[in-house]
Amino acid sequence: MSTSKPPVVIDNAAPVAGDTTPQNEKKHAKSKDSASRIIHIAQQQGLDALLADEKPETTLIQRALKRERQRKEVRQRNLEKIMKLAFGACHNELAGEPDQDWLHRFFDMAQDIHNSSMQRLWAQVLKREVTNPGFTSMKALKVLQDMTPKEAQTMQRAAALACSYGSDHSLKLLFGLKMQNGSIFRFGKRNMTATINIGNFHLPYSSLLVLIELGLLHGSELESGEIEPEPPLTLDYQGKHLSLQTHTRGVRLLYYRFTPTGHELCRLLGNKPNMTYYDQLIALLGQRFTVQTDATSSMHHTV
Repeated sequence: MSTSKPPVVIDNAAPVAGDTTPQNEKKHAKSKDSASRIIHIAQQQGLDALLADEKPETTLIQRALKRERQRKEVRQRNLEKIMKLAFGACHNELAGEPDQDWLHRFFDMAQDIHNSSMQRLWAQVLKREVTNPGFTSMKALKVLQDMTPKEAQTMQRAAALACSYGSDHSLKLLFGLKMQNGSIFRFGKRNMTATINIGNFHLPYSSLLVLIELGLLHGSELESGEIEPEPPLTLDYQGKHLSLQTHTRGVRLLYYRFTPTGHELCRLLGNKPNMTYYDQLIALLGQRFTVQTDATSSMHHTV
């Protein structure tokens, strides 16, 4: 993931674009009973004609046309907001020509994105596609379209822990080491593990299941091949480069692997390192590796 692009931040409770309702009214609205809530939604959507005591003054087709016009206005407003955000993210980079079919699908999906934080994410998608045509696949667009803001926040937290190592540049959630310990009292060697509790970074197992269900994370824990002492293993975490050299055999890395679509979205979100996780990662690796930070070595280790 490039370090030159600022990360996309998905706010915890971003307002819907164009929502000018005062905060005190929003707080009051949360306390409405179910019937009042249904009426409020119906009025917003232009579907309250049969809920009023009086007979509607307009015909059914008139109400349908009015609702369709309002829907088109909202969709147009959403797209214009996304275009403005995409334009604001540009810094005179070299640009290419996005595929026209891709653009058609993009606008068809983006017009129904109302949340302002999600609009910033979609603006980033468009900007990246202009500067690097083919950067975001149709499949990733579909996942984004179906993703809720809460799910996007979960993805953002996972992306902040993503790293890659060796010559395999696919992104992973590294959470542990598997090691062999010899014993003078037992024949042979036994395995032991040391792990980081990624639940401490707002990624409990339930959140991992969400990412797995979305097709962004593979569903099983994986382990690397045995790490050889030479050459040193390179590890990249959010733009930080580490060189790892083990002096014992039988050491393996434990991780979850992002799917290709998950990898795409991590790159889209950009680098936003979680420094608490980084410190724990260094401490974990230090149990079996000599760790050099900001490594510039070009050597790779295939595992």
